[in-house]
Amino acid sequence: MKTQVNEASQSFKAIPKDYASLCARYIPRPIHDDCGYQAAQDAVCSLAGYEDHLSDDQSDYLEAVSTFIEQYERQTVRWPKRSPKSRLKHLLEEHGMSGAELARCLGMNESMGGKILRGERNLTVEHIRSLSDKFSVSPELFIA
Repeated sequence: MKTQVNEASQSFKAIPKDYASLCARYIPRPIHDDCGYQAAQDAVCSLAGYEDHLSDDQSDYLEAVSTFIEQYERQTVRWPKRSPKSRLKHLLEEHGMSGAELARCLGMNESMGGKILRGERNLTVEHIRSLSDKFSVSPELFIA
């Protein structure tokens, strides 16, 4: 696990800090197809999770690309008829995250992740915003 953290840290350090250099890698623009959607997700993936460490330009870039991702998802992505809890579980599985990692992502005690996943605790508005940013999905995904 330490190696993965180190590798992620190294890849984050390699990301350009200024907006123009970020745009040289991927230009923020409306998404029209699955290929563009994947490219946009790839562009923000390396920035997601580092929100507290982003330069102003990186933060603006993340917001711009995420906005286009959300617009595309609202128009094209049809999530299966599932409860918000099962959608969250699916996203966690897709990203290889545990309940404890969910809790850390939300700034909570590790035991709270399991309680959220079991339905013993509900997500707050702030939790929903954090999850939406982390997974680059619409906040509506976590609301019944």
